[in-house]
Amino acid sequence: MRQVLITLSLILPIIPFIAIIPSSPLLSLIIIGIVFSTGLIGLLINNLTIESWFSLILALIISLISQGYIPFIFHVVLIPLQNPELFNGLVIMIEYSLVSSQLYKSYMKYIKEFGSRGFDKNEVNYALNNLVKWIMSFLTIALAISLTIYYIMVIITIPLVDPFTALVIFAITYITISRYLLTKMRSS
Repeated sequence: MRQVLITLSLILPIIPFIAIIPSSPLLSLIIIGIVFSTGLIGLLINNLTIESWFSLILALIISLISQGYIPFIFHVVLIPLQNPELFNGLVIMIEYSLVSSQLYKSYMKYIKEFGSRGFDKNEVNYALNNLVKWIMSFLTIALAISLTIYYIMVIITIPLVDPFTALVIFAITYITISRYLLTKMRSS
């Protein structure tokens, strides 16, 4: 399960920037290269969350300068996006990678802790793998529900809800469902 968590933590943060390729291919490839190299550095120093946080901050900056109030006020789009709804929806991949990198950190911490206390390594790996699968399945359900709500809001044109506001509502829904599921898991 470690390899799956590492792969998710390294690959998912670059997915939203692939949506920029049709409008700015060179900029997109530069951003993907920087984000991925940040992830490799994070892997070397055993901190996979660096890539996810860096990618999330970068995606939010791109979202603000391409479709937020800055283009509305200054009438200039600094990074044009062909499909801003797609880019906004793909930001959830970064959040999902942040969760997987945190799970990896916890996984490694528990393996080290239980190993130092004399527990059977295979038994600990089996239990942690089942726990991670369970958490990832519930987070995937939360992801699917949130994305569905987001795209319904984008497809159904409501004059008061622009894609950026729908993204904020989507993020709040995802975080609420995720926190509820994690709280339920901890209490059981």
